[in-house]
Amino acid sequence: MAAWTTKASSAIVATLLLLPAPTAAQTADELAKQTQNPVASLISVPLQGNWDFGLGDRDAVGSLLNIQPVMPFGVSTSTNVILRVIMPLTSQPTSGTERINGLGDIVATAFFSPAKSGRIIWGVGPVFLLPAATNASLGSEKLGIGPSVVALTQPGKFTIGILYNQIWSVSGANDRDDVSSMFLQPFLNYNLGGGLAAGVAVEASANFEADEAWTAPLLFSISKVTLLGKRPVSFALAAGPMIASPAGGADWRFRLGATFLFPR
Repeated sequence: MAAWTTKASSAIVATLLLLPAPTAAQTADELAKQTQNPVASLISVPLQGNWDFGLGDRDAVGSLLNIQPVMPFGVSTSTNVILRVIMPLTSQPTSGTERINGLGDIVATAFFSPAKSGRIIWGVGPVFLLPAATNASLGSEKLGIGPSVVALTQPGKFTIGILYNQIWSVSGANDRDDVSSMFLQPFLNYNLGGGLAAGVAVEASANFEADEAWTAPLLFSISKVTLLGKRPVSFALAAGPMIASPAGGADWRFRLGATFLFPR
């Protein structure tokens, strides 16, 4: 899995670097605040690598590479649609010494958001669960849908907000459990200047079809917007403990990320 993930990431990075550079320059601080806004009118391609430590009896490590393109569209003079897609490439340990590798289910969200926001920036729209997993153990084999909402404010150097979605399965394999899952992410960022920011977030997910429903890492992060060639990129590092986890779940999470930015 590690070699496959590295090759996939290298190919994606090479493609992104060949794309045209932005025609209108924006400051690193402006771009940093836009990366903290899930409904910003900014095309971006985040590559997010996660490592979960302490899984199972062997304290094994699970890895997850999320490819998360964000594409805003203007549907009217007053409304934007921001399409956010999460494609997970995962490698998870089993009870033995083997690992399960492959693509998990895809989650796609379409936020409808005002083109001109006030002090409160918000977006609302549907979220879809797409049964794309390459291994039955990595997905639900269910098609799901539900609501998603994000709200935030950016006073001064701060970004403070919350993101929520809930997915219920509507069709799929009869021999698989129904899906009723929630994701809740309160977040706080402080911009230090020069494109550098520090943040903290809880990424709480709940599987209401399971006895032990909650998984919730508390992540402390540092990020920096810089140039890679002529391409603005936000690099991020995050780590923190699991404040909720099912039996045999991870103890803590480490994250490295690179977000390629395409300001217009």
